[in-house]
Order: sequence, then structure tokens, then C-alpha cells
Amino acid sequence: MSAYERQMSGGTAPRRVFSLALLSALLCSTALIGASGNAAAFEIFGIKLWGSSEDEDADIVDPLRYAVTIEAPDADEDLAEKLENASALKDDQERPVSGSLGLLAKSRADRDQLVAALYADARYEGVVTITIEGKPLDDLPPDAEFSGPQPIPVVINIAAGPKFTLGDIRLEGDAAGLAGADFGLIAGGDAGSGAVLKAEAS
Repeated sequence: MSAYERQMSGGTAPRRVFSLALLSALLCSTALIGASGNAAAFEIFGIKLWGSSEDEDADIVDPLRYAVTIEAPDADEDLAEKLENASALKDDQERPVSGSLGLLAKSRADRDQLVAALYADARYEGVVTITIEGKPLDDLPPDAEFSGPQPIPVVINIAAGPKFTLGDIRLEGDAAGLAGADFGLIAGGDAGSGAVLKAEAS
């Protein structure tokens, strides 16, 4: 479908594919490294093959440890779990980042991921606020330095907002005359970004 319009009720809505041959070749070549002595942590495409996280931490320049607190007072248990799973800051907090710049970059990326998680749950009015050492992320300069005692406190506050559902649906362009249900769009149904993007790709 080339175009469509939708309204939301509840408010106005704003593989990894591996080549076995390549992986096999990489494993064969790295076997020589493993046989040559004490092997450091080795990772391919984000998959750890051997070694410990401690080996990796030793290679981090200017390691900075932080501790994350996620506050989402209006999120139900299911959404709270989704948000926590979406947070790389939370998932990786046992590992230090590379200095203050690393913490800033990770925090900004985390905010984007959390907003995406809210959209996937049809929370289009949700707001994600992150503070580092008590200062809002948006108020921190690019060269901010966090020199306080470690771990540096990071607080993620999430106002989830209302959950939207689909309202009246009208299809236009090549899809004119077709029913929204043909694309999984049903009045009162799921308005999450995943459902909408799936319909766009149909």
C-alpha cells in the first residue's frame, strides 16, 4: 500500500544472517590464535567465542563505571519489563564505558532505544528523561566530565503515557478500495509501530 491515513484513539499520535562458510573460515583462522598461548576474549559479530568479560574490560580506555536506576511509575509490569530489556545501559552496567564521552554516547543511544520501545507499545506520547549525576542529558555539554565517585549515578525516568489504538482507517493510492483489515489494521486494534510498519510494507 502506498499511502494511508490513520487516527489513534486516546490522543493524537504523533539477523543477523551468518554465512556458515564465513563463520567456519573465521573459526579456523582464530583457532591459530587460541593455540598460540593465553587467548584474550574473542568476539565475532557480537558473539563471544572465548575469554571473559574481565579480559575485555582491561582493554577499555579510561574505564568509567556507572549504576542505572529505571523509574517508570505509570508502566504496567509487562511494559516495565520491555523497557528494561530495551535498555543497553541497564543490560551493560556491569561493564565500564570508555570515559565520560562513552557514557554520554551510550545514554543518548539508550534514550532512542527506549523511545522506540514505547512506540512499539503504541505509547506515542511517552517521554524518556535521562540524568547523569543529577543533570539532564540534554543540558550536558559534549565534553562533560563525570569526575564524581564511581559508579556514576544514571537515572532513567520514563513517563509512558496513554496506549493508543487504531481509529478510523482509510486507504489511498494503490490500496484505495481495499480493507484495512487486509493489512492487519482494524479499528480499535494494535497501533504499535510494529503493526503500522508491517502494514506499510504489505
